[in-house]
Amino acid sequence: MSAPYPWLDAAWRRLLATRARPAQALLLAGPRGVGKGALARVWAQALLCEAPAADGAACGVCPACHWFETGAHPDFLHLTLQEKTTKEGETRMATAIEVEQARAAVDFVQLSTYRAGHRVVLVDPADSLNLAAANALLKVLEEPPLNTVFVLVSDQPRRLLPTIRSRCTRIDIGLPPADAAAAWLAEQGVDEVDTPLALSGGAPLDALQWAEGEDLEVRQGVLEGLAQPGRLDPVTQGERWKTVSPVTWHNVASKWLGDLLAVRLQGSAQFNRDFAAALTKLGPQANLPRLLALARAQANEGRTLTHPLNRALQLQAWLVRYRNVFEEENRS
Repeated sequence: MSAPYPWLDAAWRRLLATRARPAQALLLAGPRGVGKGALARVWAQALLCEAPAADGAACGVCPACHWFETGAHPDFLHLTLQEKTTKEGETRMATAIEVEQARAAVDFVQLSTYRAGHRVVLVDPADSLNLAAANALLKVLEEPPLNTVFVLVSDQPRRLLPTIRSRCTRIDIGLPPADAAAAWLAEQGVDEVDTPLALSGGAPLDALQWAEGEDLEVRQGVLEGLAQPGRLDPVTQGERWKTVSPVTWHNVASKWLGDLLAVRLQGSAQFNRDFAAALTKLGPQANLPRLLALARAQANEGRTLTHPLNRALQLQAWLVRYRNVFEEENRS
């Protein structure tokens, strides 16, 4: 079994070299969209495989591999975000890994292994552990049971407790070279790779999501409107864009404001390079304090994306603030 993606070959070989004595606590850290979670899973399967290849990779055909691929291996536990039902009866994804889940993982590793081999606990995303959950796991990370391996995956490792980070062997997974990412996307059938790669900050898996979904078309319509703030009617556009998913809106608006700030501060657009001309024109017109305030508010909005707010009113208020950034009397 090879690395999940070509740019992970070096990290994969490094892991395989440790299969005889694996780190009992491993942290795979790096930006979103580079395949850390997939690498963690193939490593877990390799550790649980009962007939590994000569290089230590999973065979893919033994009973342990079959159970792993069907999600039924008794010595594997995936600690992740779970769906929760609100008081109103709505089902939503939790925003944190809760302490009850961490305690279940602690109980899990205290049991004897079913297959007399390794036991693996995958924590992904590890930076979503709330404080109580992190402290519950910390106790077992300090003295992990024999043959137990914890694999933590994190886009934001600084959000982990320093005491957890200090107990982990860390492997950093960086962005692949731009040409390698572009070549891989072309192999996946993406014809125009420049815009998705720019929007994803060079992360190929996120770029593929942009290319395969409908968000690129949605983004085009939104940015054509934002590129002409003087013509924006907040009420009309708020009603029109209320059907855009909050996550898509957040991503599009955040990257647009980031590029505006870059241009305003004498830099260049990094995400929306296909709108470089419009950004170059708008940047010098922006009132810097108001633009900074709106960008900070946009960043904070990420915490309330699932909040049941009136979407049209929320967008209308945002568009009023955005339009004010460019009004003559507000410029300093």
